[in-house]
Amino acid sequence: MSYLAAHTDVIATAAVSLEDLQALIGAASSAASAPTTGLAAAAADEVSTAIANLFAANGRECQAVIAQATAFQSEFTRAMAAGGLAYWRPKSPTPRRTR
Repeated sequence: MSYLAAHTDVIATAAVSLEDLQALIGAASSAASAPTTGLAAAAADEVSTAIANLFAANGRECQAVIAQATAFQSEFTRAMAAGGLAYWRPKSPTPRRTR
């Protein structure tokens, strides 16, 4: 017979910490978006334009990856909070039995 002890207060604290982290990453991503995706060419020549376009494309790719990571983290945070609620029982010191 196996038992699983879930510390719902710890799970709730972790979920809040993940939400705070997500907010910080979102703010940093927003702050970095314009400078990394809208680079101006250093000069009027073709090479400067090509390099600026290359860096801007890289910035757009990074923003896309950050958006995907944010979506994953949001789902993970919701799942963690839901998992904690599944084990929450008021004043129940008995661990839940697993199979």
